[in-house]
Amino acid sequence: MAKYNVENEYVEIDIERLLKYSPETIYEAWTKEDILKQWFMTSKRTNKSFEADVQEGGKYRIVDSRNGKQNIIEGTYEELVMDEFIKMTIGMPGLSNDEDIIEVEFFERESGGTQMFFYYQSYMERERRLTNLEYKQKKKEYHDSTAHGFELMFDKMNAVLEEIEEQKNN
Repeated sequence: MAKYNVENEYVEIDIERLLKYSPETIYEAWTKEDILKQWFMTSKRTNKSFEADVQEGGKYRIVDSRNGKQNIIEGTYEELVMDEFIKMTIGMPGLSNDEDIIEVEFFERESGGTQMFFYYQSYMERERRLTNLEYKQKKKEYHDSTAHGFELMFDKMNAVLEEIEEQKNN
């Protein structure tokens, strides 16, 4: 469940997911280009281009096309700890020069599977024309729609991993 913070100019999203796959498999879903391009900020159907240099300091660039509109998503892999942790930036140069932060941690569960902790932080400058209440409402709307988008993206990641698992078993 995503939590909401109104205390500063950052929108912060925390999502916790329990997945039936190993930390290695989840880490691969976040770091293997052929898997990433099926779920991370794009899909098989809408992906036009996906380039990822998955190493610390490496960059990625996604071109996704939906409803006749192209979205470019770019970022940098800042920290990679195999099967445990990923820190990366994410931005959409067509909309803003700012880059947001994503951190993902993976913990193996004793009962099997992986506990994935996802953290996202985005700076949302307060516009002078907005009252305090309007600003908080704008932040909450951004938080809720972004958290929903990430939840859908993780559902897609899970479906992609399920498909890969089925193909291995056949």
